[in-house]
Amino acid sequence: MSKETYEGRERRRKQRTKLVTFCMAHFEHTGGRHEAMMVDLTDLGAGFRQEKHDGCQFNNGDVISFTIKTPYGDGLCKASIVWSKRAGMSYAWGCQFIELSNDERDPLRCLMDSPF
Repeated sequence: MSKETYEGRERRRKQRTKLVTFCMAHFEHTGGRHEAMMVDLTDLGAGFRQEKHDGCQFNNGDVISFTIKTPYGDGLCKASIVWSKRAGMSYAWGCQFIELSNDERDPLRCLMDSPF
């Protein structure tokens, strides 16, 4: 597949920063506490996955506050759900940040800016 073909399929406005499967995210939704793995990250948003869907269901536009464990510490952000899908036992979704620190020492900013 050519680079032009691949780039034509990319829906993100920004390329993802890196695969960050080691970052666990915690959040509350519909009265329950949940957790998921952050699987991609840009400065505009992030993607998450639950390998075993725990019943949490999102609608586009839902606003969720996340605590994300990064190698730099716990990062806090607020994001709006832009898509979600269930595949077998797993559940995945993407969100756009609506509140994210601009402090370069913030753990999520450190992860985004990391060369590794």
